[in-house]
This record gives sequence, C-alpha cells and structure tokens, in this order.
Amino acid sequence: WRKVFGDNVGVEYEGNCESFEKGKKIIVSTPFTTAKCLDKAEAMIIDEVHHAFGDARYEEILVNLEPRFLIGFTALLPSYKKYLIDPRLIKLLGQPEYLVYDFKSLTKIDPSFKLPKAIADIFDSEFNNLEDSVYEAFFKGLIKGNKETIKFLELTFYTYGKEAFCESYRRLIGK
Repeated sequence: WRKVFGDNVGVEYEGNCESFEKGKKIIVSTPFTTAKCLDKAEAMIIDEVHHAFGDARYEEILVNLEPRFLIGFTALLPSYKKYLIDPRLIKLLGQPEYLVYDFKSLTKIDPSFKLPKAIADIFDSEFNNLEDSVYEAFFKGLIKGNKETIKFLELTFYTYGKEAFCESYRRLIGK
C-alpha cells in the first residue's frame, strides 16, 4: 500500500490509534481496532471476510462504522455463509454482489498468472436452485422433526453437500 500511496498509509494493530489520530487516508488495521479509533469509516476492505459473515461482533462493528463502500475478500466463502449477512448491512449498503473467480478466469484477466501446482483441489460449489430451496427451508425452520436430527442433516447438507445429505437422510429414515 505504501508503494502506491506513500505517506498516506498507516498500520495499526493491538488497539493503537496513532495513524487514525494523524489523519492517514489508508490504514491497515483490524475491524476491532478501527472501531476503537473511529466513529465512522468512508470505506473498508476486509480480508478473510468469511469470518465476518454470521459473527455478531464483526457485524456490529460494520453497522456502527457505516461505511459507504465495503469490499470483502476471501479464498473460500462457503455457500451457506451468504445467507448469514446481517440485514442491517444490506439496508446500509444494498444487496451484496458476489464475484467469483477461478483459475481459468484469472488467467484470462492476467495472462502471466500461473496456475498453482496441486495434487488435489478442494472447493465449495454454488448451490443450484433446488439446493438453495432446501437450505432456505432449513434456515427458516420449515423442516419439522427431532431438533438434533434436523440440525445434523442441515450441517451435513451445507458442510458436505447433497450426496452426503441424501445418504445420511436415507440412514436416518428408520430412526
């Protein structure tokens, strides 16, 4: 950041507010330090944003700072997490736009991008319409039955996918 923006960049962690007090335009910090040092933020960029989805502490900070612009980056946002965004953030910023890039599209953006060498790729795929409706039914509590069984099936569904869900469901039918 300093290579591009020079002296307008500060770095603060552990609750220090020096860069904020000096009026730096860009400050690399944790959301918690930012909330301690500022009442409002014009824009925020959050790395590892998947930690913010569904976490009341992060959500409260973001709502209170009232950024006009919020950009989040993550290598992996599990599909179910997009349902966990605080409605106050949607009201403040509008419906989030999810941009997904895979290695192929990154190569198109930057031809010098080299694919990583890996033995296996592990990834989370987007739910299709049927899977979305099943997850929504779980999320809204529309599926009735033993609470522990329902929670187990819900976790199985969004953690391991529809194949594991169907297999677990078939095993649980008799129970």
